[in-house]
Amino acid sequence: MGVNLNVYGEETFQWQTAPGEQLQAQLSIKEAILRAFARNPKIAQAAAQIRVGKANLEEAESAWFPQISLQGNVGRSHRTDSAGSLNSNAAGGVNLKQLLYDFGKTGGSIDEQENLTEAYRYGLYDTLNQVGMQTLQAYLQVKRYQALAQAAQRNLDSLQSVQEMANLRSEAGLSTQSDVLQAQTRIAGMNASLEQYRAQTRSAQAALSVLTGVVSDNLPDLPEDLMRQNISLKSLPYEQNNAVRAAQAKQLAAEQRIRQAQAQHWPTVSVQAGRTRYQNDNGDYWDDEVQLVVDAPIYQGGAVSARVDAAEGDRASARADVEASKLDINQRAATAWADLTGAQQRQQAGEQQLNSAERARGVYRDEYRLSKRSLNDLLSIEQDVFQADTSSITARYDAWDAAVRYAGAVDNLLDMLGIERTRMTGDTLPTL
Repeated sequence: MGVNLNVYGEETFQWQTAPGEQLQAQLSIKEAILRAFARNPKIAQAAAQIRVGKANLEEAESAWFPQISLQGNVGRSHRTDSAGSLNSNAAGGVNLKQLLYDFGKTGGSIDEQENLTEAYRYGLYDTLNQVGMQTLQAYLQVKRYQALAQAAQRNLDSLQSVQEMANLRSEAGLSTQSDVLQAQTRIAGMNASLEQYRAQTRSAQAALSVLTGVVSDNLPDLPEDLMRQNISLKSLPYEQNNAVRAAQAKQLAAEQRIRQAQAQHWPTVSVQAGRTRYQNDNGDYWDDEVQLVVDAPIYQGGAVSARVDAAEGDRASARADVEASKLDINQRAATAWADLTGAQQRQQAGEQQLNSAERARGVYRDEYRLSKRSLNDLLSIEQDVFQADTSSITARYDAWDAAVRYAGAVDNLLDMLGIERTRMTGDTLPTL
């Protein structure tokens, strides 16, 4: 977004254009997810947060390094002591301060920032998992409606063959023209269903193209490993889940904040050295100093105790976040498992129903040619075939969706697709 001034001197904003899209002959699953990584701002935000965490860590570590400063002043200064009075018009010098020991204040700050940096890294990995799952679900929606449109096209072709049979029988005087009209009516209805599925396909493709930046009609099938993954609700791998690990790292950071707050009761020991040159009316002189400085708080109105209480509250909240993330994983995994089991059973029943309906369709057509079946019987069995076909397709993609959601819940989705999330630097994203 840019800012310009118009003729009246008022600010005008130039908003960025929407991300572009490109046509592509084929879009694989892995490429779709990696392209979604490159376009999703949440991932860039999570990566930027890691850099913020590293900068905060370096700032905390800098407390152990010497602190060097220059100072200078100009103006009249008058000092009086037992040796007499001293006037100066200007002064300038250099100071050096080195922290020696602070009873855990700096160490606690460093450990806190290290844990927060780890939490940000795990947060990035969790964001990658969520974006990958979202992209894969959009990918499945496109394939779902493509398959349903193909089923509608198959049924439409079959109904057209029924219409041809009705035309031949009507021309031969074996049936009335009403049979032809009935077939045409059913064909019109199937055409409407086909266009509905095509519209839903275009809508799903639009959603996928927003995520990936690619428009493609050719989407390969998902790997069978997703359907063969080990599913267990008794021993979920919480320790491998990046959402849980991020929450645990934040809990450790909260514990270090308690350590820092408690250390405020103790003194800070440092050494300080300086060399200052003063300019006065009688001549210039140097003032050198080397001191051991002990800063020991005596009373701060209860501020330190309040900080300890606040830090303990943060730790309790962080512990609750860990348990909440585990509960969320458990709920998502249990729901996905139940949906997967039900979808597989529905798919099996739908395939059996489809096989039975297709066999009955062949028998009904032969009997219709011999005038032993009415056209209503033939159109009815065509409807049964279409319903069984669409039910089987819907159940199949419901099972795929549940398998994806389970893999996403246990944070195993990207690993099963061969997309590695580096654990070396934390902010290096997978690339095409």
